[in-house]
Amino acid sequence: MTFGASSAPGVSGGGEAERVGAPPVSRNLAAERAKAYDAVYRGWTVKRVTRESYEAATRFFLDAPPGQTGHLDGNELGFAFQRLGVDRLEGRRILDYCCGAGRSSIYFALRGALVWGCDRSPEAVRVARRSAIESGVGDRVQFAAVDVQELSFPSDFFDAVFCQSALHIVADYPAAGRELARVLKPGGRAVFCEEALGHNPVLEVVRARRRRKHKDCGGRTLRMGDLRRFGDAFSRMQVYPFNLLLQSKQFFGRRAHRPWAKAFLRVCRAADAVILGTLPFLKRYCGKVVVEYVKE
Repeated sequence: MTFGASSAPGVSGGGEAERVGAPPVSRNLAAERAKAYDAVYRGWTVKRVTRESYEAATRFFLDAPPGQTGHLDGNELGFAFQRLGVDRLEGRRILDYCCGAGRSSIYFALRGALVWGCDRSPEAVRVARRSAIESGVGDRVQFAAVDVQELSFPSDFFDAVFCQSALHIVADYPAAGRELARVLKPGGRAVFCEEALGHNPVLEVVRARRRRKHKDCGGRTLRMGDLRRFGDAFSRMQVYPFNLLLQSKQFFGRRAHRPWAKAFLRVCRAADAVILGTLPFLKRYCGKVVVEYVKE
């Protein structure tokens, strides 16, 4: 397994002192977390998704055309979609793992994929199903409330798996990685778009404050050892870090879309390309990661 980068040479993950992860959680605690997520999704509304609206919303905000705000995390999302093979989804079976309200599931279906979305929260699944019908893809997307430690899919069933912002939760579940590898076809890949690993003390302070708001939903900071343990049943793992100085975009909030903020953050992006290309050991301090597991 290697520790690579999105636009610069990889940096080895070997030799790193690993912090012992949190103990595996019980199925009862997983159910309690699902109830906490139910409370979050209970206030969500059904939304119609189109390919154009989804791509406009997830496009990296620094590259968004005038009149479109784009997404703060669109650079790593776009890269994750590339690794998933978003331009070659026609007829492929895709699992949207921990799908939430199902917007990514709907988008993949709009691009021609046959999609299954799973989430532990019945409320999230309810919103996702209704949104799929509203978006005209109710016949191409199936949603189910399932336990990721016991997936209700046949072995070697999916061509690819996508997951956004849930690995820091499911990494606690002992059987989750093995189950995911079981349902993935040989040659398939599972792509996770995730928060940074826990090496940057500034980001850790910000993350701790944010998580207090939804502490009952679970989740914790991951380290390389956690990623390796989750991926034990896969053949290969690759980690792509994003945003060193550019991670300062999170401190701007909505103001990040203002012209003066964009000008500053474009300088940060250019500096990141130089710094990470020259000093690759700094990749461990980046603010986001894309993690890819391959089953051979």
